[in-house]
Amino acid sequence: MKRYTYTLIATIVLLGSMAVAVQAQTNVRTELRANIPFRFNVADKSMSAGEYTVTQINPASDPPALQLRSKDGNSTAIILMNNVIGRASQTGRLVFSRYGSQYFFAQVWVTGEATGWQAPKSKAERLRRQELAGMKPESETVALSRR
Repeated sequence: MKRYTYTLIATIVLLGSMAVAVQAQTNVRTELRANIPFRFNVADKSMSAGEYTVTQINPASDPPALQLRSKDGNSTAIILMNNVIGRASQTGRLVFSRYGSQYFFAQVWVTGEATGWQAPKSKAERLRRQELAGMKPESETVALSRR
């Protein structure tokens, strides 16, 4: 009877510790920093140039939600992202779509991850793209450093 009780207690402790480990792994927040040298749009919000922190605010949920926040705290935007598959990146990066002189936040790639996040095209971006339909949109990449 003692052996059964000890085995039961050991099993409960083992399962409890595994649940805590899984919880800890799923709650890891992704946080990146970048100096963005141009004005850009996130969803339908215009953001000024400057140093930004990009944080995943719901690490245990899908789709991921990202918060872009300026260093001075004056500019903040939250956007739901879609997962996109690519190749594992040596460095983290933000990708912006450029239409003429306007930049739109497009993707986030984290160092060593083969899955990135893509922002849905905003109404303003779709309109700008239609205005410049004859021109091929260019993309600009800004390097990030992991915090």
